[in-house]
Amino acid sequence: MFQCDQLIYIQMQKTGCTHIASILSKLFDGKKIGKHNAATPEQLASNRYFISSIRNPWDWYLSLWTFGVQGNGGLRYRLTNRDLRGCIKSIIKNQNRSYHALFLELTKDTNVWRSVYDRSDNIESFRRWLRLMNDPKNSHFLGEGYGDTAITDLCGFMTYRYLYLCCRNVEKMKEPGLVLDFKDIVQFDADNCYIDFFIKQESLEDDLCKAIEKVRPLTQNERDLIFGKGKKNTSKRSLLISDYYDKESIELIRSRDRLLIDKFDYSFPN
Repeated sequence: MFQCDQLIYIQMQKTGCTHIASILSKLFDGKKIGKHNAATPEQLASNRYFISSIRNPWDWYLSLWTFGVQGNGGLRYRLTNRDLRGCIKSIIKNQNRSYHALFLELTKDTNVWRSVYDRSDNIESFRRWLRLMNDPKNSHFLGEGYGDTAITDLCGFMTYRYLYLCCRNVEKMKEPGLVLDFKDIVQFDADNCYIDFFIKQESLEDDLCKAIEKVRPLTQNERDLIFGKGKKNTSKRSLLISDYYDKESIELIRSRDRLLIDKFDYSFPN
């Protein structure tokens, strides 16, 4: 995240967040604190303006996969490796919980996950990866606490990351019976989302200007900086997004990440 006296920027992965944080660090006297972390209770109690960024879910998953194909990202590492040492350390601290985690690590089929991170132009590998990612039985392998929640049958990984970063009371998502259907997820988001303004990756520069102008005016030189600075951490691919998705995979994301699609008025990119 980026924090200054006027605002706090929460960095949602694969939404241009590195680029946005870099610009903010040039426009404000602030500091970067970690990266993909949610606001603390102390920060939430402040009077700062909260902003975050979002991206079309269909494009987000493709970018996440392409990033992994390039050998990057914590998600790819978790899926293609077994963290037995970490599990053993956890067992020492919490035996009941960690024996199950050790069992999951031992039974994780890392070869299957490696096979779907082969080439960025392999359409079938992407579609298979997408199905694996959205199978609730694999939720624990994705990490970040996703598999410990009660929403894995209802929400995709992108929606979970959004809820974790941008909402209060995320620990309640672990409570059985709290979130039973899509309406409950919508209500949870409405009750707990603390972000004042979202920057869409598709209109990043315009939205970033709007966000900053919520707390102070922008000079022309600052606007030029925003519109002229090159983006970082872009995932390269040679095919169009429409080449990767078929009807089944389009509907899979439409169902699993419906909260974000509806809230931010997204549709499948043309």
